[in-house]
Amino acid sequence: MTTPLLIRFYDPTIHCPDPSGHSLPLLLSWPDPSLERSHTYIQTLFPLPEPSPVNPSAPVITRAVFLAFRTRPELRAQLLLALVRMLQFYGFDANISSEEAVHITRSPNFAQKARKWGLLTRFSHNHLRITRIIRSLRVLGCEQAARAFYEALVEVGEAKYPGVIGERSLGFWRRAVERPLWVRPEDEDEGESERVGGKEGFLWEFERGEMGELRGGDGEVDMEEKGKGDGTEDGKEDWKDGGGEGEGG
Repeated sequence: MTTPLLIRFYDPTIHCPDPSGHSLPLLLSWPDPSLERSHTYIQTLFPLPEPSPVNPSAPVITRAVFLAFRTRPELRAQLLLALVRMLQFYGFDANISSEEAVHITRSPNFAQKARKWGLLTRFSHNHLRITRIIRSLRVLGCEQAARAFYEALVEVGEAKYPGVIGERSLGFWRRAVERPLWVRPEDEDEGESERVGGKEGFLWEFERGEMGELRGGDGEVDMEEKGKGDGTEDGKEDWKDGGGEGEGG
């Protein structure tokens, strides 16, 4: 029985490389231009339950991955390291003393970085990446980090730089942080989310309190891989209305 790639990628004792051959420590060491140029790492760094037609080799969050992250704090700790690196890329500082104590603020060079990498604009592929990051954090059990990131973005978009970031992007970020886990931010109707983790899937089961593994059941985690791919559209500006959780170009 093979342990899913996402678990091995984030396991600090293994750090298995992603489908492109990049390990987590390597990705965390990349300079900003490399994070901007490459478009195949973000799907593994912040996976989703849905497969991506843009990067079909990227792994998705299966039930086994979901349960592993929900029950293994060392996996979530590594995920938070990935978040810190991406926050630095966007021009934020993070103070994380625990999973429940996450504080995100603008760094002294925020304006420079945010303009350079397309955060302070109406829409960019990095807006799509941010939607992905928020939802991925929530699905994998880092709810407080997801909300702290969203609140920092709202402070930027509505208070510090009003009117600079498009309402569509702000709306998708809000959906990513507020909607039930099984509903994708880009879905206009909840019925659209009847997929792997969606309605009648493991996220639906979890939010209805019916996932026995997380309700004091036998605690066994099925490590069988149940899917390939990763999750949503790449960043095309003409994709729907330009704000979903795709990779971003």
